[in-house]
Amino acid sequence: MQEESSDISLKGVVGIQNMGNTCYCNTTLQLIRACPEWNVYCLTENFSEKLRDVSDENPNKRILLAYQDILRALWSAHRPAYVRPLGFISEVRKAVVATPYEMFGLPIPNDSHEYLVYLLDHFHEALKTTVEYREKELNDTMSSVMKMRTMAENGWNRYLSKNNSEVVNRFFGMMRKSICCTNCNNKTHQWEVFNSLKVPCDGMNLYDWIRREVNEESQIEGYRCDNCKGKYVAKISSHLWKLPQHLFITLRRFHFNGSKNMTPCPYSGDPISLKDFFAEEAEDSEKEWIYELRGVSDHHGTHMGGHYTAQFKHPITSQWWWFDDENSRLLESPQFSSSNYIFFFTKM
Repeated sequence: MQEESSDISLKGVVGIQNMGNTCYCNTTLQLIRACPEWNVYCLTENFSEKLRDVSDENPNKRILLAYQDILRALWSAHRPAYVRPLGFISEVRKAVVATPYEMFGLPIPNDSHEYLVYLLDHFHEALKTTVEYREKELNDTMSSVMKMRTMAENGWNRYLSKNNSEVVNRFFGMMRKSICCTNCNNKTHQWEVFNSLKVPCDGMNLYDWIRREVNEESQIEGYRCDNCKGKYVAKISSHLWKLPQHLFITLRRFHFNGSKNMTPCPYSGDPISLKDFFAEEAEDSEKEWIYELRGVSDHHGTHMGGHYTAQFKHPITSQWWWFDDENSRLLESPQFSSSNYIFFFTKM
């Protein structure tokens, strides 16, 4: 296509052609590239050399190399140009055959959150390495806080020992779940790694929405307690333990029955602080955790059908752009509504 101008402010302002119900793919690709550090890594790393010992038929390798190609195309042109993602989509379609993700190989509407998780997982699988780790021992001289921190550190390092990659380093965090038996007050803890926080659409502001997922206590019936050997009611709560530099927050728009929550997102776009959501024993609870919004994936319509678009903060000019497949439009500021589905934040 003919280019509009060589203005550097338009560099990278490039849409993605819809190849037949692929708007969910397009919005996800635009959302991920709202992360400048990830762009730099993918555009400067020689993946072909890095993965030279991996079979060329490996689907993770092929998807990552195809992603690098489309990313280069997106950053080498400018508005009103757009890219045709046939090569990338073809690699995904071949990779999902006879897998639980076969829906991504069909020309049908799909979910952008599921696609985001799929891509991050395959980028990770292509890049991951193993590292040695030594389990830190607990002893009776440790304070309760130090025991908790050591248990969490062992859990994180145990995960990294088999899952070390730039994807995990940039986008993964860890949550602590606590379960307390109401009969004997015995408390147990579990640590879970995540690559996206999923929060309900309920409350006066985005802070409330996050709190209802992370800090709010709930009850479970019939909990089998290992301490008092019975089945009782247990209280369960979740707290952040480790946050990544770059954070995806997905709103729980879609219910198990298929319906969509159309509550407008009560967010102003200002930086958000997540410090209050940490477990008090976590070392990171002593730091500031203020995040800036950099990108948004929007779903328009209902559960019966709809369309995806993206909002994107340009990493050089800091201007906000709206992408609707091939088309782009300058925004005065990010738009918040019942269409917001996935937010991408970067730690300030």
